[in-house]
Amino acid sequence: MIDPTFAGLLNRPAGFTDRPLLWDDITQAWTSECEIADLSLKLASRLEHGEKRLAFILATNSKATLVGFLALVAAGHAVALIDPGLPEDRLAHLLACYQPDILLGSAPLSSLASTIAGNWVCSDPTVDVPATAIRQGGNEPARLHPDLGLLLLTSGTTGGAKFVRLSWKALVTNARQIAHSLAITSESVGVGHLPFHYSYGLSVVTSHLIAGARVALMIDSLTSESFWAKVKASEGTHFAGVPFHYTVLARLGFDMVPSTVNMFTQAGGGLDARIQAMVLAKVEASQSRFCVMYGQTEAAPRIACLPSELLLDKRGSVGVAMPASAISICGQDGAALPVGQTGHVVYEGPNVMLGYADSRTDLALGDLMKGRLETGDLGWMDEDGFLYLSGRVARFAKIAGLRLSLDDIETQLSLLGSIACVDLGEQIAVVFEGEIPEDAKAQAKTLALASKIPPTSFLVRRLAELPRKSNGKIDYALVKAALDV
Repeated sequence: MIDPTFAGLLNRPAGFTDRPLLWDDITQAWTSECEIADLSLKLASRLEHGEKRLAFILATNSKATLVGFLALVAAGHAVALIDPGLPEDRLAHLLACYQPDILLGSAPLSSLASTIAGNWVCSDPTVDVPATAIRQGGNEPARLHPDLGLLLLTSGTTGGAKFVRLSWKALVTNARQIAHSLAITSESVGVGHLPFHYSYGLSVVTSHLIAGARVALMIDSLTSESFWAKVKASEGTHFAGVPFHYTVLARLGFDMVPSTVNMFTQAGGGLDARIQAMVLAKVEASQSRFCVMYGQTEAAPRIACLPSELLLDKRGSVGVAMPASAISICGQDGAALPVGQTGHVVYEGPNVMLGYADSRTDLALGDLMKGRLETGDLGWMDEDGFLYLSGRVARFAKIAGLRLSLDDIETQLSLLGSIACVDLGEQIAVVFEGEIPEDAKAQAKTLALASKIPPTSFLVRRLAELPRKSNGKIDYALVKAALDV
């Protein structure tokens, strides 16, 4: 039996046709709706089981990953999207914590599967379908909640084993919300260059699929000489990026963007006003659009959107709530605050997560959030309901669109000495007490590369003594104030 979510994502009420659906960087050719559906359903038949199982996909921007993802959806399983570039020890930790029943990837998986108890049946990958490893026996891990659909890691790639638990309903709902907010049509072509395992990158794919649009998956990075040639070859219309991408574009020049691109979207943190002005100039000159969006993985992931036509009137805003949703500003007591007053940003909508997971047993839990998400961000709203962000409550930083835990970074580097990490916007200050250890900069660079952020994102500094509160905890506000940056 095919799970209805499959039909929900591939929204083709009149059935599948020979119309092109997917352009991929490997074949550099289009694959039709019929072929994608056929490949996915054939793989789904191999993955079927009497009950919902947990699958890990080592996700790349490829046809095989999309087919594997859709196959697991059709088979009714829960899917965790995993960065294949994770350090071996981090991946091993995730496997031990969650004991997946199915593994999918772009390379043979027998050695990876052998770390989990059971008898595994493995197959090799092709251009069209991923390698698979299916557990046939062994100790049965904890069962999964019927509503569980998608698992996405939070806290960037430096955190522990915490996943965001999402239902398929939340994912499909948000895909529809995004498609509506961006006016995606069947003529649109999403440029899928953001990582498939990243919530923003996944949302580009799902919002286009659900609108009957096409998707061009790119392995190339934005700085590659061939990137924009491939965007032109695939007739890409919708370019999505984080502040880092627009900073690169501003440096390289917007003239390299082909005329096929008529929509730019930006999320993943605040964009420098000077660069935003350059994007607006490009948009006006080419009669295209530029939408600012705000979201979190916990909301599957989009929360708000600022339409292109209001960018100047509402400069600095991240927009209004997704359709059929609401944003409020609350005080410490949870009571709503009046217009213009800064407080905690709270989002309510059908795309809110079920909750978090730290281990396999947590995957049996149901909906703990009840559609309400305390974002951990601070902000205010104007009289028209437009949201303006002013900071973050929790100890997280957003670098190149990735949400990174400052506490986890401290843990990673704590063996070097007493340390404090503070958010400087598009940089994280790594502050040592006393002298800077000899290999501190080298280790910070290694951590940056593992976290998929530029090495310059870490600013290594020292203070003779780290300021502390009366309870002995580090006073991060005073640390930041003491830095000469």
